[in-house]
Formats: sequence, structure tokens, C-alpha cells
Amino acid sequence: MGTSYQYRRQILALDDDQLEEFVRQWALKKAEYVEVERFTGTGDMGRDVVGFLSPQRHEGPWHNYQCKQYGRTLPTETGISELGKVLYYAFKGEFTAPKKFFFVAPRGINRNLKALIFKPSKFKATMITEWEKYCAHSIVENEHIPLDEELKAFIEAWDFSRIAPISVDLMLTDAAAIPVLYHWFGADPGPAPIGVAPLDVQAIELPYIQGLLDAYGEREGAAFADHTAAAAHAVHGPHLRMQRERYFDADAFTRFYRDNTTTKDTDDLRNEILHGIYETHAANHDDMLSRINAVMIQAGNTQPVGPLAKYARTPVKQGICHHFVNEGQLKWKL
Repeated sequence: MGTSYQYRRQILALDDDQLEEFVRQWALKKAEYVEVERFTGTGDMGRDVVGFLSPQRHEGPWHNYQCKQYGRTLPTETGISELGKVLYYAFKGEFTAPKKFFFVAPRGINRNLKALIFKPSKFKATMITEWEKYCAHSIVENEHIPLDEELKAFIEAWDFSRIAPISVDLMLTDAAAIPVLYHWFGADPGPAPIGVAPLDVQAIELPYIQGLLDAYGEREGAAFADHTAAAAHAVHGPHLRMQRERYFDADAFTRFYRDNTTTKDTDDLRNEILHGIYETHAANHDDMLSRINAVMIQAGNTQPVGPLAKYARTPVKQGICHHFVNEGQLKWKL
């Protein structure tokens, strides 16, 4: 695991193709897109990475990520030319005009281009008045594209406030980039949020809760009709509430790291815990509740290894055991 400074240097070291692939994987993690596509080579029409907001793809709303890895800040002429190309092909009917246009420039954009972006009306006016300088000869190789009245009207109708720059600092702070940074550079995803048990028992909980009810019933010599009856018991009620807290903490932990690292990392941690509690679970105990409590103590004392180990809180390790019961890997009655 490195530092933000190291990840910044690694992103700045990517070439154009690598940057586009990095951004594609980043966009894939954004919930707003129904599909993400990377366009490369000739015929990209100014598109690098596209996030589609509807199944209609280019016939509906979409975002364009224009990726440029320069040894300096993104020049004004490049920014205007790239936007002009996309608007020209939108005018020609190749696709709808983008709802958002992002300049992905890890080293940032130069002062003049930034000033234009933050004054959309000035950006629009500059593109129109300086079309010959910035766009006419750069859209199609060896071809002159004049700004006729129809194209000019199309550009004037487009909202230039849809343009936004994306720097390396924004990449490092966007939650959707965490799993990509982890995959590419081994970035630390940070701690998982603490899970909260809902007041009402959820259907997904019923298998492990039934195991607890069986254990409570065995201890008391009388079956508990349901979780509500157990929750009202002076001794078993607090115990049940504690197990539910552990279950949902483990659930939040697993979901977070499956989204932000790899399934293998979470599976490896679970396997470490399963091995750590195996002998305790298999040993002789006075009753099922004694076995449960012994396993909870041992799970809490287990010291797993791996990239997620330092974030595996005691309730998480204990809650994973209830997930094992839900999945049929553990039974309290042997």
C-alpha cells in the first residue's frame, strides 16, 4: 500500500492508452452509467471514453471523457479543438451532443483554458470567432471544415457549462476511483463503514437466527416460537441483538471490500477466519450456545493476514461466522 503522493506519480506516468483504460474502468464504477465504451484509433470522432446514461446509447444522453496525458498542462488549442470535433460530429448526426464533456488532464489545464471553462459564454464565443484557428483544420485530416451558419447555430445552442476539467487530485478523491486505484496501484481502500442492524429482522437473517433460537431453546429446555420471543428474554435478548450487530457489520465490511478491492481478498479473509475457528467449533461443548460463544471468542481472537486484515474489526470477524451459518458452512448442532 502506498500514499496519495505515490498514486499521483503513478497516474502521471501513464501513457495515453493507459490513461484511457484507467478512466474507462473508473467510469464503469459510476452508478449513473448503464454502459461505458472506449473509442480508440481513427474514427473516434473526438470520443475517448463514453459513459451512456440510457440504453439508447448515442441516441440518448451521454458523457464524454476526453483523456490527454501531457508533460504539461492541457493547452488551450487542444481543448478547443477536441470539443469542436465532438460538436461537429454531433452536428453531422453521428451522435447526440454530449450532456457533459470532461477534460481528463492529470496535470491540469492551462490558465487560459481554465478561464474559458469557468466562463462558458466566453468559451462559446472564442470557439465561434476562432474556429478557423482552432478547429477548421484539425477535425478531419487534410480537410477544411468551415463554420457555416447551420454549424454555428448548432454550437451556439449547446450549453458550454457542461464542460468540466478532471485533474489527478479529483481522481484520487472520487469514491468510484478507489477500486481502480487498488487494481492498478494497490491503493489502500481505507476502512469499511460500520454496519447497522435494522430494527426489523430481515428475511436474509432467518437462517442464522434460527440457529440461535435453537441454541436458546436447548439451553432453556423450551423452544422459542420466534425471534420476537427471544428478543424479550432477559438473557438471550441482549445476546441476539449483539449477534445481529455483528452480522450486519460483517455484511457492510464484505460489501465494501468486494466493491473496492477484489472478491479474492474478501474470500481469503473469510477463509482465514474459517480456519481460525475450525477446532473450536469442532470441539466438545456443553450445548449449542456454549459452542456459539466459544466460536465468537475465538473469531475475535483470530489474527488473519492479507490486505484487509487490519480493517477486520472484532465484530466483523464474529459476524462472518453468522454468514457461514447462513451459507451452510457452519452448523451449531453437530
